[in-house]
Amino acid sequence: MRRRILSSVRMSRLELTVLVVLAAMVCAFTSVAFLAKSEVRYTSVEVAAIKQVSLTVGISDSDLFLEAQDPAKVAKSLDAMKALGVNDVRIVIPWGLTETANGQYNWSSIDNMVNAAKARGMTILGVVTTTPAWARPTTWYGDYYAPPANISDYGDFMSVLAKRYSGQVSAYEVWNEPNSALGLSNPDPALYTQMLKAGYTAIKAADSKATVIGGVLGSVISWGGFSVNPVDFVKGMYAAGAAGYFDALSFHPYQYTTPFSQGATLGQSPLNQLNAIRALMEGNGDAAKKIWATEYGLPTGTINPSMPAAEAQQASYIKDFLDAWNSLSYAGKAFLYTTVDRSSSNTTDGEATFGLYRDDWTMKPAAQVVKDWIAAHPTTPTTPPVVTPPANPGDALAAALGAALQQWLQALAAALAAAFAPPTATVAAAPATTVATATANTVAITSTSTPTVAASTAPTSSSTPSSSTAPSGTTPSSTTAAVAPTTATTTAQRSVSSPTTTATTTSAPPATTPATTAATTAATTAATTATGSPTTAASTGTPSTSAPSTAGASTSGKVAATTPVS
Repeated sequence: MRRRILSSVRMSRLELTVLVVLAAMVCAFTSVAFLAKSEVRYTSVEVAAIKQVSLTVGISDSDLFLEAQDPAKVAKSLDAMKALGVNDVRIVIPWGLTETANGQYNWSSIDNMVNAAKARGMTILGVVTTTPAWARPTTWYGDYYAPPANISDYGDFMSVLAKRYSGQVSAYEVWNEPNSALGLSNPDPALYTQMLKAGYTAIKAADSKATVIGGVLGSVISWGGFSVNPVDFVKGMYAAGAAGYFDALSFHPYQYTTPFSQGATLGQSPLNQLNAIRALMEGNGDAAKKIWATEYGLPTGTINPSMPAAEAQQASYIKDFLDAWNSLSYAGKAFLYTTVDRSSSNTTDGEATFGLYRDDWTMKPAAQVVKDWIAAHPTTPTTPPVVTPPANPGDALAAALGAALQQWLQALAAALAAAFAPPTATVAAAPATTVATATANTVAITSTSTPTVAASTAPTSSSTPSSSTAPSGTTPSSTTAAVAPTTATTTAQRSVSSPTTTATTTSAPPATTPATTAATTAATTAATTATGSPTTAASTGTPSTSAPSTAGASTSGKVAATTPVS
């Protein structure tokens, strides 16, 4: 009866203690939870404080197609661009020389240019122009710059082109200078808009990420049916439904007698034409779109009687243009025309000396201007500094309290386990003679019902034998077991180690006398008393194109009519 009462009291005290511990845990964790938590704080950075990307400067090289069958020449031109810091190249993709028969293509020249540019990490803008003989109207049969008889044929070529070079050519221009008869034999904005729609639709279906650029306008004045002022041409494009069929417009602001930035006082200057085009875009809902300058430059052989003076003027004008274009909020990429002179000594052909390099590949002053300008205007935006959130004292206090609480709970659990653990059952000591003859095939290890308590807190029983000695005349066999609350079973000839259990068994051959043999047989097993604790097992694991044409400037084709490439 007394034993039952004591058992009842013991269980009640245990239950009460558990409740107290749980209450203490709830209070402690609640207090930690309500400590001030630090908020992630970032130093605000105004958008205006981040340096905007500077103007991207590329080179437009129509002659690259003419050299494309010679990989060494292509490499020479592209390496010269890279030497100036140029990473964008505008190449001519002549439909008229690529699809020589309906559905039959010769991609070799374009492949050579694209592959060489890719190998140098350069982005490509392709201007798609000229019409093959089979696709021209009969009235313009011999004219590469004639519009196609069926606009859908142009769209079909654009589709095949964009699929072939998807992800390689990043942008396409639909034709070149269609507002001049030197670019499109019939400079009609409504006709051109049909071509633009066909090209845009086909390119986007084949390569949705490609940029489609429309307009590609030369800075000219309206003159009969030969040329149309670019402002009037854009107005006609919008009237014909061009809105929604281009990602950007492009413009060629050539002017050989006035720097670009100083054109505000000239009625038909490229600067004034540009501003008027921009006003049309804004009025038609295209204020978010850019205007690219995909050609600009000066020939050094014909603009000035003195070659050194002409080269200095070329350099000065290009510097002025880059500075002014970079200041425009709506300015897209700028491409300078072109890489190298066709003939540096030619003073009669205005198309022969547009190069930044002389024909012997020495740099003109303009080349150094471009190199210096690009170096001074990196196109990589400045990355805002990484801001580390300031430390909050509440975080440190919460961490310290949490660690202290965890240690206190562990100590409390250990003390409770020691206080309320039931008496440890022991194994009666075997007679010395029996122990002496045992082969230690089985080692009994007494376990407790609290496997998580540290060994230092577990009660031990003095009645548990720690060693046995065999009588003289026999071979001794000793067994030592260091017991921890975490249970383990160790058999003869096997040792299992863990942080909480160490068992070492040493056995010797049994004596051969009948008495010892009988004793050995009787002692092959030992009773193991357990109080419900799970048995723990050790485990391991493994773990131009057409020529620039402006008021006051001569107009001529950049490529001979016999070999049209732009």
